Amino acid sequence: MPEVEIRPGVRMAYEDHWFGKPWTTPETVVMVHGNCESSRAWAPWVPHLAGKYRVIRLDLPGFGASPAPATYGWSAAELAADLGRFLDALAIARCHLIAAKYGGSVAMQLASDQPQRLLSLCLCGSPVRGSGSGNADAIRSKGVRQWAAETMRSRLGRAASEAQIKWWTDELMGKTDPRAAFGASSARIDMDLEGRLPRITAPTLIVTTQESGLQSVEAVKQYARRIPDARVVVLPGDSFHIAAVEPDLCAQHALQFMAQASKKRP
Repeated sequence: MPEVEIRPGVRMAYEDHWFGKPWTTPETVVMVHGNCESSRAWAPWVPHLAGKYRVIRLDLPGFGASPAPATYGWSAAELAADLGRFLDALAIARCHLIAAKYGGSVAMQLASDQPQRLLSLCLCGSPVRGSGSGNADAIRSKGVRQWAAETMRSRLGRAASEAQIKWWTDELMGKTDPRAAFGASSARIDMDLEGRLPRITAPTLIVTTQESGLQSVEAVKQYARRIPDARVVVLPGDSFHIAAVEPDLCAQHALQFMAQASKKRP
């Protein structure tokens, strides 16, 4: 994977795909993964997106192929600032931003801090508030892989196959740097993005499920009402990581939404 130094001591790896007509210049989609994941989480989306958009999947600091800086804190604010620096390093002035789970929280922080950078925002199972110390405590006491194994079914839901459960446990989340996993889980405990939502000016698509264990449909609709131009899509199921369990369906919703957002721009 190529990588870029975005500030002293912080490097980010990424994948960059564009399979459309090489003589054209597409809009860019940037994809941000959740805690204990990497750019690999988005792989099933790429065939849907990369014929119409340049698709950049990054590894946040400490995850995937991006090294963990010695003094990193993994707060939404720090990650969002570095996401902005990543866009600067790749000379991306504006983009469509697609994010899941804690990556969506980071995306909301960036969208409120630098609203001019986004063409649209798509959030899949992303919280605006912290959810207590349970994850951080479990990672500290049991280790990343055991924590992932014990929580994977509730994360991916009843519809996920045993093969997907095993891959996400053993090949993706279970291999996460323990310091990054614990750091991001700890940073989320007291997170509160509610006051920032009115500053998100990009057209925003929020995808959730009917029985998400992360937050109720009403809770999602309540925070969506604080975003000036937001739409909520509720899909069947009980996964709170719907981007992973229904990548084809989610990608189609994202494609339609991004196309509509592009048409609305002056």
